[in-house]
This record gives sequence, C-alpha cells and structure tokens, in this order.
Amino acid sequence: MQTFFFVGFEEPLMACCGHGGPPYNYDFNVSCLGAGYRVCEDGSKFVSWDGVHYTDAANAVVAGKILSADYSRPKLPFSYFCSA
Repeated sequence: MQTFFFVGFEEPLMACCGHGGPPYNYDFNVSCLGAGYRVCEDGSKFVSWDGVHYTDAANAVVAGKILSADYSRPKLPFSYFCSA
C-alpha cells in the first residue's frame, strides 16, 4: 500500500499483534496470543493484524475499493447488482 498514510495508516509493515518489535513485530515462532506477544493500542493505524491477516481498517479500505468499481471493467457500481 504505497498510499498507506493517505488512508490513515501509520504502520504499513508492522503487525498490530505480535512479537519482536520494529520493523515487522512478527516472529514465526511466537503467534499472536502466544507467550510474549503484544497488542497495539490502536489497530486502525495498522495494515496487518498479526503479520498474516489484515486489520478491520485495512479490510475496509480494500472492500471500499472493490465495491467502488474503481477496478472493474466495465465500471458497474455495486448498486447496479442490488437495489433496495
């Protein structure tokens, strides 16, 4: 995510929940919720939850881009497929 700062992220590479500290806070031998792990204070500033999975905030950005039709050919908005 080259534009991570513009969508509100401060830590594009570091896991929110993990072990080892910067630059990745990821240790293959220590899982999130394992002995010695730490959880960040604000997960919305991180792209990665545990070094493998996106945070809810990152998932929201990805879903928003997909549903916006910015990457669709032809450009059909999500509302085209479902109406209330």
